[in-house]
Amino acid sequence: MSDFSYPKTSRLLKRGQFLTLSKHGKKIHTDYFIAAVLKGAEKNNRIGITVSKKVGNAVERNRIKRIIREYFRHRKGSFQGIRDINIIGRKGLTRLTHSQIIEKLDKLFTKIASA
Repeated sequence: MSDFSYPKTSRLLKRGQFLTLSKHGKKIHTDYFIAAVLKGAEKNNRIGITVSKKVGNAVERNRIKRIIREYFRHRKGSFQGIRDINIIGRKGLTRLTHSQIIEKLDKLFTKIASA
């Protein structure tokens, strides 16, 4: 399998996994994102993405989720440690361009790495 793949083992899939992260995970805030981070029990980093209807319509929410997924897929090998991460999009994300969202994600993952 390619290094850039995005298998099910790299994703948070069950509601219980998201609830555990929100209850026990450390919250990291930026202007456009909130991340709940918890030391992972699996073999690799896992990510979940949450973008509510408050952020925008379905097209806008799916665009944001695609950008976050691609960001993680291309950089998942560069993260140190094993963590479960839930990234929550906040209002205002739909006004940003692709490159601006990538910059904001860089800032978020720098904070996650230092936490």
